[in-house]
Amino acid sequence: MKKDTKTMETAAERGSAARKRVIIWGAGQAGAMMLQWLPHDCEMLCYVDSSKRKQGTQCMGYPVVSIKEALDLAPEEVYIAVLNKEAESELIRQLRDDGFAGAVVPAGWFRDRQDLRLAALRLYAEEIKRRHVPGALAELGVYQGAFAAEINRVLPARKLYLFDTFAGFDADDLAIEEKTADGGRIPVVGAGRQADFSDTDENCVRNSLPHPQQAVFVKGRFPESLEQMPSICEMHFALVSLDPDLYAPTKSGLAFFYPRMSPGGAILIHDYNSMQFPGVGRAVREFCSASGTFVLPLPDLHGTALLLKSER
Repeated sequence: MKKDTKTMETAAERGSAARKRVIIWGAGQAGAMMLQWLPHDCEMLCYVDSSKRKQGTQCMGYPVVSIKEALDLAPEEVYIAVLNKEAESELIRQLRDDGFAGAVVPAGWFRDRQDLRLAALRLYAEEIKRRHVPGALAELGVYQGAFAAEINRVLPARKLYLFDTFAGFDADDLAIEEKTADGGRIPVVGAGRQADFSDTDENCVRNSLPHPQQAVFVKGRFPESLEQMPSICEMHFALVSLDPDLYAPTKSGLAFFYPRMSPGGAILIHDYNSMQFPGVGRAVREFCSASGTFVLPLPDLHGTALLLKSER
């Protein structure tokens, strides 16, 4: 019996020793998600980041070091967790200049070929149709309408309610974000992106929809914008996309939509595991703790999660 145990331990040790030694360059949102993508035969050594501010810290429980320190660990494979093509090319060039001859796996390659959030939407739309889940569709946080267009395409027979300021982040929501972010001790990363989300309008979104006749636009700050159509409070929903990026509208969105979800309905929550917009995850965790519900995190680059309405 002892001999068998020893044999098993030796095999386990051999299996561990045979694992591929890898590092991830990029201790940010993409790097955190790429860690979840690593195959079972990979041994994660550390994160690399060019920012000296991050070096000496930890990301996802692993040390963040310089590229020289990482290469001293003799990795066999490097995952590049940046999404800017020029930056990606520069990091690969630096790796080769520093003498690394192993395999390089860029995050951009995956992003250009797969979208796990879209895949989840498409699969769940089929479940909604197969199980005849009743209700309308909605998205809170529409921006230019790329995701709304896919919702509209996969469930074309349903009304789609689109909630957005169509003018970027609301100033009051940004102020709340500052107050709730770690007790007000850290800045809001997303606040600097306000201009990025203001370059849209209703016509831009409408023109992106394959079935625009099904769309109902509700413009303004949520939840005050609900006052424009009181009848929506009596509706039920089969699928809702929450993508407002900030704490306050995420919290309000969950409070409004979840009680109105049909049994079997789903809420897709963008940025649940986002490092850039941590207020979203905070709002979701508070809601789940208070309501006794649970989310299923998805391993997409932006940290989407799925919340199901199961009770009848």
